[in-house]
Amino acid sequence: MIEIDSNGASFTVSAEIIAEGLKLAPEQVQPMLAGRLITSWVEAGVDEDFGSFRLTFATDKRRLRLIVDALGSIISKSTLDFGGHDLPLGARKPGAV
Repeated sequence: MIEIDSNGASFTVSAEIIAEGLKLAPEQVQPMLAGRLITSWVEAGVDEDFGSFRLTFATDKRRLRLIVDALGSIISKSTLDFGGHDLPLGARKPGAV
């Protein structure tokens, strides 16, 4: 089952999937992305993970990580929730401060 649109170079993830993982209402996702309150990044798999991609979405308190194949099927999904604490630097986008 294809859950995420992919054209091989980029991915489109529904607001519902992001909202569920970050514990938000779907209508909050687009404005938060536009305001950079949700950051996102994509990492391509290498070696034995070639052909898969890690899509990450993070707020200051939660991180959603999706592993998908090249067609957009979700292989795995995980969420880190730090409750009332900010995400540690190691859980944020590489290079973020």
